[in-house]
Amino acid sequence: MLSMEIKQESMVKRIEDVVSILMEERPLFKEDLNYTEMVQHLVKLAQENLPVEEFNSMPDAELKEHCSFVMATEILSKIGADFTPEQMAIFDEAIKRK
Repeated sequence: MLSMEIKQESMVKRIEDVVSILMEERPLFKEDLNYTEMVQHLVKLAQENLPVEEFNSMPDAELKEHCSFVMATEILSKIGADFTPEQMAIFDEAIKRK
């Protein structure tokens, strides 16, 4: 059991390090995302979708890419939160044209 706890702590530490790096490299992440919530979300996703061994063998660059994608998606999900119905209609129409 202790071994599993150590593996989980290792997962959290790796994700914390990657999120810190991404927030420094991309100020928008730092401005719009909560560090603690993002780490918790990424850890949960990793635990639900990857065996610990697969996570541990993932290269840092690949982990960073995955984390960056999730973080960018989180920012995009907030875009329409404050839109008026008219603004949302304009946004929807612009997306449909792409």
